[in-house]
Amino acid sequence: MLELNYEIRATTHAPKQKQKRKLNIDLNKDLNEDDESGNLDLISGLPDDVLIFMLSLVDIKTAGRSSLLSKRWRHVWTHLMDLDFDNPETTAIAMTLKYTSYALPEMDNYVKCVNQVINANGAPYLNSFRIHFPLSIFYAAVINNWLKFSFSKEVRNLEINLEGGCSRIHFSNIFSTNPAMIVNTTLESLHLSSVSIDGPLLEWVVSNCVNLQRLSLHSCKTRSDIPSKHQKLVVSSLKLKYLEIFWCFRPLNIQALHIFAPNLTSFVFFESIIDVEYRNVTSLVDAAFGGPHCRHIFRNLGILSGFSSQLEKLSIEWCQVRSASSGFPTFANVKQLEIFYSQTDYNSFSLTSLIEACPLLHTFKLKLCLHRSWIESPNLPPKDAQVKAIRSHQHLKTVEYVGYGGCAFASELALFLTWHVPVVNKFIFDPHPSLYVRKPRTRVYSSKYRDKLEIARRHAELLAKQIQIRRGVDVVIL
Repeated sequence: MLELNYEIRATTHAPKQKQKRKLNIDLNKDLNEDDESGNLDLISGLPDDVLIFMLSLVDIKTAGRSSLLSKRWRHVWTHLMDLDFDNPETTAIAMTLKYTSYALPEMDNYVKCVNQVINANGAPYLNSFRIHFPLSIFYAAVINNWLKFSFSKEVRNLEINLEGGCSRIHFSNIFSTNPAMIVNTTLESLHLSSVSIDGPLLEWVVSNCVNLQRLSLHSCKTRSDIPSKHQKLVVSSLKLKYLEIFWCFRPLNIQALHIFAPNLTSFVFFESIIDVEYRNVTSLVDAAFGGPHCRHIFRNLGILSGFSSQLEKLSIEWCQVRSASSGFPTFANVKQLEIFYSQTDYNSFSLTSLIEACPLLHTFKLKLCLHRSWIESPNLPPKDAQVKAIRSHQHLKTVEYVGYGGCAFASELALFLTWHVPVVNKFIFDPHPSLYVRKPRTRVYSSKYRDKLEIARRHAELLAKQIQIRRGVDVVIL
């Protein structure tokens, strides 16, 4: 049975509403045969564009199976313009693999699947092409061919994620020698994870992909163990709107980042380098910082003052902050604040200094990264000035904890906020482990993992009762 989920928008003059519909098609039945209602024949008679859209709502494997329905459906799936080779099935397989430079049967099967699809694809262009599997260097030539295929189809959104595999697959030559990349006018989004690149390539991509709007780099390295000379990366683009960099600059030996991007609205930076120069970021409203760079920020809070007044969302790692940080610039428009707390000497009430610096703050999220080997030190009681300041906050309504497992200092902060902030009316507990600022989380559904989640939920339930006793707050446990 092939199951398709799709949405229909109302076309009347009333407000637009989405209606979810489900379509079940029997793969053992020829759709050319009439049935009593005739509905399936009507579906087969729809235009190609509609059928292609329906198949775009399911995974590649299911879309390919639709070719068994009838002659009408045999080649419909080959015109898909979104090729996403990542699904729960392949993710589960990928998580069982260990780093190797050799070919493995699981890798061979993944490569065979991708090759079958792209060899059959007859779409004039691609909206997206996504690879997510830990392939070894043995498949470098294969990946090269995939990239050539995607560029020949004028791909708009490209993602190559080899996390867990071999990062020695080098991309610099692939990009710079491809004729489609000399001046590329179609690529709008590029995500590279665990591949080998270099600083000049990044500048080259930003300069030659004239319509690039999103650039995301995760755990990229150089192709050689020999360190290159210190580099400065200049990101200069009039189109770039989203820039995300996770743990790439030290392996690439990049020591400085200069940004000239007047249309940049979102910047995620989890790195070790200190020298970041914001030459023109007048549109930046969403910023996230993590890694050793955060320690430099806390020692030099003026770094944020150049764009603090325009931010609407701020995420930051609270790490090795030895005292209650003061002197934060005023974040006059920040409505969402996210703190990734990875500090060992707990003084959770010091976080209120950053909350106070956001007078219009509506949602506060605390992501906890705590190791069992850490021994909680006594949480210092809040100062009178902290209590007074937090009581004057008139906009904070929602507090969310991610990764809460019963730690005392986080519990005390939760009670402090729900008791003293006058308008807090909702508290959300997400027991899943948190991972860095903004970095996507991969959920593992092993029995041990589920047991940990259940224990975390029990701790959340106990704290929820205390919160509700002290004050009527709506508590949600995910």
